[in-house]
Amino acid sequence: MASAMLATLELDYFRAVSLYRRRSYERCAELCNALLQAGHDGHVQLFTTKEEEEEEQHQQQQAEHSRFGSNLQRIGPRPRGAAGGGAGAVDSGPSIMMPTWLMEGVWQLKMRALTQRVYVDDLDEDDGGNEATEEVEFERIATAARPGSSIKTAFQPRPLTSQRAQQARSRGAGVAHSSDGRLNSSRPGSAAVARPGTSLSRPGSSLGSRCGTASRIRATSAAAFNVGDATSKLYQASRLNPTIYAERETLVKALFQFLYYHEADVQKAHSLCQAVLEVERQKPSGSTGCTLSWWWQQQMGRCLLALHYPRRAEPFLQQSLTSFPHPDTYLLLSRVYQRIKQPERALLVIGEVVDSRPFDVTYRLEQARIHQAMEQQEDALQLYRLAAKLHPINVESLASIAVGYFYDNNPEMALMYYRRILSLGAQSPELYCNIALCCLYGGQIDLVLPCFQRALATATQPGQKSDIWYNLSFVAVTSGDFNLAKRCLQLCLTSDAQNGAALNNLAVLAAQSGDILGAKSYLNAAKDVMPDAAEVTTNLQFMDVHYKL
Repeated sequence: MASAMLATLELDYFRAVSLYRRRSYERCAELCNALLQAGHDGHVQLFTTKEEEEEEQHQQQQAEHSRFGSNLQRIGPRPRGAAGGGAGAVDSGPSIMMPTWLMEGVWQLKMRALTQRVYVDDLDEDDGGNEATEEVEFERIATAARPGSSIKTAFQPRPLTSQRAQQARSRGAGVAHSSDGRLNSSRPGSAAVARPGTSLSRPGSSLGSRCGTASRIRATSAAAFNVGDATSKLYQASRLNPTIYAERETLVKALFQFLYYHEADVQKAHSLCQAVLEVERQKPSGSTGCTLSWWWQQQMGRCLLALHYPRRAEPFLQQSLTSFPHPDTYLLLSRVYQRIKQPERALLVIGEVVDSRPFDVTYRLEQARIHQAMEQQEDALQLYRLAAKLHPINVESLASIAVGYFYDNNPEMALMYYRRILSLGAQSPELYCNIALCCLYGGQIDLVLPCFQRALATATQPGQKSDIWYNLSFVAVTSGDFNLAKRCLQLCLTSDAQNGAALNNLAVLAAQSGDILGAKSYLNAAKDVMPDAAEVTTNLQFMDVHYKL
């Protein structure tokens, strides 16, 4: 009876493996839940200590009629009354001789299925050194109902109009006042076009923050899939002792990926890396376990980078490169140098891997991002064009080329690239908003409002709606309807009260309508939001000179 039950459990396990290979992670996790629940109901421990394993192995060798060999041990005690066939046998059922490989295999498979279900490649995102966004995400982790539901928000789309003051100054498009001394508003051309990011090209990701949208999608996914988990009471990842699992080579790597990507418990993943590296240091030099050293050093650097310790991550990544030149290590080391404000060294590191992998788009895009951060727009655009030749359906490269054409006063070519992105199936509020702006400046007025309507219909985040209403205000100004423009800017502030450009433009409209006190109030509010904005400062000086209040 016990052998038949064990054969059934083995068959279910191999079915779960088949489901995992076919990427049916939901069904695989459900089948693993049933297997783990069966072991839990039979008072079977998930893992035992080494002493317990040696004792059980010794007992197994002394058994005269055992179905399994000496290398397979039963985990946990037999249920009482199971062997004697007495009254207790009906309640607890027959004992199950569960081998170690089965329980470890089920637990590992479940962790891998849960990880793959919410996995987003953080190296395929542009970190950009946006530490402010990452800090906010870590605060969200600390206050979440279930600790560790996100690492950061994996990708934020290129800003539409939220950072228009800085972009306007960098492009020389900042607006102060015209030659006749009139107040001028912020134009959409300074930061109107958002570039859809890399997450559009990967399944399971969404537009959010260039540095973290591996973070928002992962945060919501991990939290949502944890609800109703049948095995959530059997173990809690946040309470795992890393030293217990550091020597279990068959489990520790899957456990790290589960902690880092699914649980997003970076601190616990970092502790696990420390424990594994400590175990490897204690091994003799000829031990086979040292082959994992380069991988664990890479993961150590990854965790330290996520925890905002880039200088501490640098030696681990360099040692990992010395042991094995893995391409991901080059990307991580490049992100370290970008974080510590050394883009030239980041370019040198990426240049080494580009020489060995000249046709890999990932590293070409990383080079382009670094050039863009250094404000070398021409070099960045050339690299994006090269990436588009190597991978014609890469959304980031196509969108970056479209941005270049738009700011080069060629909206027709930009519109062609945006339509190409749309034909690839990438739909987002930013994309429709950009198409609408290209149509507006290209003279295709009949397509402007439908595109904005589609953008508003697909927008879910307050920041997205704020940018759309802000850009819609310029459509109203172009048509001469200043009341509609004022209403659009008010709706923009309803979604984002900290939109300094909208406050500045409301001040301009108020001044044109004769409401001087209202204009001064809007400008003061804009000054509080954007203290370094040249437009707001110049408009305030103009008000002080021409209007004595």
